[in-house]
Amino acid sequence: MEDRGLALLLLENFNRFDNLIKNVTNTGMKKIQKLTSKQFFTLQQISKYEKIELKNLSKDLYVSTSSLCILLNKMVAAGYVFREEDPRDRRNTFYGITEDGRKVLKEEEIRITSTLVEHMSGFDEKFKKNLEKSLSVLVKTAEKLY
Repeated sequence: MEDRGLALLLLENFNRFDNLIKNVTNTGMKKIQKLTSKQFFTLQQISKYEKIELKNLSKDLYVSTSSLCILLNKMVAAGYVFREEDPRDRRNTFYGITEDGRKVLKEEEIRITSTLVEHMSGFDEKFKKNLEKSLSVLVKTAEKLY
C-alpha cells in the first residue's frame, strides 16, 4: 500500500479508537464512574511519577497547558491530585497523585479492565495472540510517528 493510502487508513481508524476508548471508559452507570476518560488518562500518567511539572505532563498527554490546568484544578479540588510550587521558581508547578487518587484510579482500572475482559471473552486464543501482536506493532508505529 502506498504511503497516502496507509495514512488514510490510519486516519479512518483514529475515530474508531477514539469511540472505543469513550465507550469502554464510560461503560457502566454514571454512579459507578468516578472519572471522565480525560481525567482517567491524566491520573494514570501522573501516577507514573512521584511528581511531574505541568509542562512535561502537557507534553506527555499532547494537551495544552491551559486545558490541562483546568482539568487538574478539578482533580485537585476532588482530592485526587496535589499541586506544589517549585520553591526555586514559582512559575513552575508540579503535580502528583494523592492516596485518594491512587484509590480511585485502581477502582476505575478494575472497572474498565473488567468491561474489556467481558467483551473479549468470545475471542479465541489465536485471535488474542494476533491482537497482542497487532497492538505491539501499533505502539511501535505510534512511537515512530511521534
